[in-house]
Amino acid sequence: MNAPSLPSSRSDRLVRSAGIDLAVRDYGGDGADVLLLHGGGRSSEDWRLVAPLLTEAGLRVVAVDLRGYGRSGPGLWSWPAAVDDVAAVVSQLELDRPALVGHSLGGLLAAVWATHHEECPLAVNLDGHTNPTGPFAGLDEQEERAARSTMQGFLDTSLAEAGDPALSRLVAELGALDLFAAYRATRCPLVVVSSSGADIQELLPPEVARAFGAYLRGFARELAEAAAATPLLSLIDLPSGHDLHLEAPGEVADIVLARLTGGTER
Repeated sequence: MNAPSLPSSRSDRLVRSAGIDLAVRDYGGDGADVLLLHGGGRSSEDWRLVAPLLTEAGLRVVAVDLRGYGRSGPGLWSWPAAVDDVAAVVSQLELDRPALVGHSLGGLLAAVWATHHEECPLAVNLDGHTNPTGPFAGLDEQEERAARSTMQGFLDTSLAEAGDPALSRLVAELGALDLFAAYRATRCPLVVVSSSGADIQELLPPEVARAFGAYLRGFARELAEAAAATPLLSLIDLPSGHDLHLEAPGEVADIVLARLTGGTER
């Protein structure tokens, strides 16, 4: 599926949430509502390839800049605040039980939203992970402690070098989120899409890369166990890098359309 040109009906506006202006891009459309949530450090522009595919298929599509990102105002991250931001967008744009599709941080937010909204027809998490400090697989007890220490040290050093309080707050919130508990508590259909086509370990120092590999194995194990115990949770692997909405926009659109309109999934 190739991305068509951007629809002429696209419009931008601001939504007010707890004193913060949230920038919203409305791509138009007349069908079921879909709200797109970008990843950390990104913006709603990330959806420029996926959104036209969804509107062309008859959906009404809206993308938002999350608090502190893109054209939205600054605001420290917390899951309750972010959920309230989504609710403000839904209310002020009069979206009717929208599906939520998020990448990375936005995917985690979609999963958290799914724990509270049984009326939501679909939530999609595109390769969203919490802090890589566990679970680990294939390690004995001592090796697991060492891996956790290595990954935590890597995070702490990276945060110290960045010197960004907002980023430190976000990482703390990621560490506090029990993602697998959220998956098991979903109240609506939830799809977790994992990327399997890129090896980030090649970019890491050797000791960190080994610990990260054990984390990926442990995460996959826990994810499979959560899906086996949760009828509303389904899993998909895509041979793509982390930015699968940019690298495989047609496949991402197909995943959404197959579940909302009965279309064919690749």
